[in-house]
Amino acid sequence: MKILAVGAHLDDIEIACGGTLAKAIENGHQVKALIMSKSGYTDKEGQIQREDEVAVIEGTNALHALGISDIDVLDFPTKDIPFQSEVVNTIDVCMSKYNPDIIFTHHPFDTHQAHVGVSNATIAAARRKNTVFFYEPITPSGRSYVAFRPQLYIDIESTIEKKIASLREHKSEYSKFGAEDWITGVHSRCGFRGYEIGKKYAEAFEVLRIEMSFKQGLLL
Repeated sequence: MKILAVGAHLDDIEIACGGTLAKAIENGHQVKALIMSKSGYTDKEGQIQREDEVAVIEGTNALHALGISDIDVLDFPTKDIPFQSEVVNTIDVCMSKYNPDIIFTHHPFDTHQAHVGVSNATIAAARRKNTVFFYEPITPSGRSYVAFRPQLYIDIESTIEKKIASLREHKSEYSKFGAEDWITGVHSRCGFRGYEIGKKYAEAFEVLRIEMSFKQGLLL
């Protein structure tokens, strides 16, 4: 299978579905990461907290830690990726060229405006695609008034360490998100999702739509 993971920023897919993507690669599937921004950012006072160049280096290293080598990093504004025709068309072109069987993107009721824009743009671009999943928002961007509904679970016990290793590549994000508290929080979420299905670690996804194939099966 060919899998496309779309994220607003360099770190989004590692946090939310890194274990799943690593497991897909271990099982012989192709994975492409489409990142919509170079992901440098300023704080609310306008002070630079992360340079674009640093974000791209760290993010590329993080995706490599998962086994992903097919990476496109675009140059939309980090904080303001709107749901509009240019963004939709850019994702649509990528999908036409890559022709994925499965698409992962942000939950449309995330609380980060760029995540919401990318989610809605991906939904629009994927209008002719049959299998689309939303990955789970994680605090601080996940506290929406519309809850994430875990419907699809992937056992990631075999790849949890790759997921955590990929997060540690984001050295400039480490202190921003709470240092080891960040790592513990992500790790614990995977433990909780695993507990829900009787496994040690898992990632959960909400289903927009899914095509069942009795030849290939549903699970990665």
